[in-house]
Amino acid sequence: DIFQGAEGGLENIARSYKKFGLHLQPNNDINFMEWCPGAKSLAIFGDFNAWNRGEFRAQRNEFGCFCITLKALEDGTPRIKHKQKYKIHVEGADGTWTDKNSAWAVMQV
Repeated sequence: DIFQGAEGGLENIARSYKKFGLHLQPNNDINFMEWCPGAKSLAIFGDFNAWNRGEFRAQRNEFGCFCITLKALEDGTPRIKHKQKYKIHVEGADGTWTDKNSAWAVMQV
């Protein structure tokens, strides 16, 4: 199986939506993960933080995945509310910054 070496097989790749993107936790924290192997740095920003590109920087692991946990607000509600917009701010290998949509963002109609 050519996919066995990648994420443990094709079945796990097909379930990647369960790991990547925004995921609300039972305590209302939000876990965010994005695979961006060519990037040096990545941040998440949007309606929830007045579009401040530098406030929430994700940590990069050895596989090129960037992760961050956005803690719930003091009142216990999620930091990112339903239907709020967000983007990622990506620093490329050449040092230039670009705003992008997350590959795992869900479109609301």
